[in-house]
Amino acid sequence: MKKNGWLVLLISSITLCPAQELQQLYSDAMIAYRNKNYVNFYTHIKQANTLNPYHEGILYQLGIAAALTGKKDEAIHSLRQAILINSDFKLEGIADFKMIKDSKEFKDLLTFQKEWQTPVINSEIAFTLKDRSLHPEPIAYDAVHHTFYLGSIHQRKIIKVLPNGSVIDFCPPAYQGMSSVMGIKADTLRNLLWVCSSPLPEMINYDSTTRPMVFKFDLATGHLLHQFIAPKKGVYGDLILDSKGKVYLSDSETNELSTVNEKTNQVEPFYYSSEFISVQGITLSSDEKSLFIADYEKGIFKLDIRAKKLSLITTAKDVSLKGIDGIYFYQHSVVAIQNGVVPARSVQYYLGKGETTIIDYKIIDRKHPDFGEPTLGVITGNMFYYIANSQWGGYDSRHQQKPASQLKDVVVLKSALR
Repeated sequence: MKKNGWLVLLISSITLCPAQELQQLYSDAMIAYRNKNYVNFYTHIKQANTLNPYHEGILYQLGIAAALTGKKDEAIHSLRQAILINSDFKLEGIADFKMIKDSKEFKDLLTFQKEWQTPVINSEIAFTLKDRSLHPEPIAYDAVHHTFYLGSIHQRKIIKVLPNGSVIDFCPPAYQGMSSVMGIKADTLRNLLWVCSSPLPEMINYDSTTRPMVFKFDLATGHLLHQFIAPKKGVYGDLILDSKGKVYLSDSETNELSTVNEKTNQVEPFYYSSEFISVQGITLSSDEKSLFIADYEKGIFKLDIRAKKLSLITTAKDVSLKGIDGIYFYQHSVVAIQNGVVPARSVQYYLGKGETTIIDYKIIDRKHPDFGEPTLGVITGNMFYYIANSQWGGYDSRHQQKPASQLKDVVVLKSALR
């Protein structure tokens, strides 16, 4: 799901700290910098970093402040962390780095930056969609009938891509109050298609009073079996199923996890933590004892479902886990689509014993030529399919969709996992 720019995130990180305090510290730091009071610049930006250690803009400014105050090691470390999130931060030709620019560590940092700016392409095109007004977000696969299902943000509907490549509607736009389709999963064992939708300004006939909903369809006929209306406003960002058919939902607005109770026909709260900042995709471990939860700011959480014990995944590798939208478990690894970093990338992260630490990784795609904003995907067998260029950038400032001539055909990529 499309996120705001880094400055907006900076001043709206309310769950990290009071937004006004963070904004004031950043403002004070920039004033001190312009006045060449580098000690105060460092003091204020260091405090801002303490309040929000995940923000790339603050990390970059901390690197500058540390360099200007003779703290080379801290400068290199902070700049490295910033580059992992946004490799386009300027390093070369900056007078502020005069004290460290000739060091081996800084030269190594420049090499490191160029590495993370370099394209990596392992995927090929699986298929394209010619309807440029579709704006698909989620994708599911029916392995029995070899059919893909995609949900539309803008058109408020679900489409099917048949084995011969033809595209047909699974349900019409705004069917039974369906709003922007955010999550979709095929349950071929029970012949069901589960869908979640939420009202977004980018959809046709936007109505902010619409509640998020969950739809249970007959997979074969498209008949709506049941509709579950959320008990309150929110944005259902993802939907997954366990092997018994139990539905889990993530809410990107309230940062809550929910389940569908088919006995009471209610969406019920399952888990919430104040540790969450911006919950996105969710996925189950192979044994279904744990949920892995993508947090757009913090990275990846692991939740023990029975004990309700939450832990933040650590990494032994020099990577950033920020900006993850879609996340998928695969054989002691998690496959992540990171559209909140620059450049955008898809990565397979390998987990160590206990599945709480990342011990290795493989870039699937980075700076792929078909990337617009990659969003969500689906794994079938050892193949990973994902939407390469969801059209979050295809709207004007009033959330009106741009003309088709300014948009591109939708590309779905595929890559083999290992």
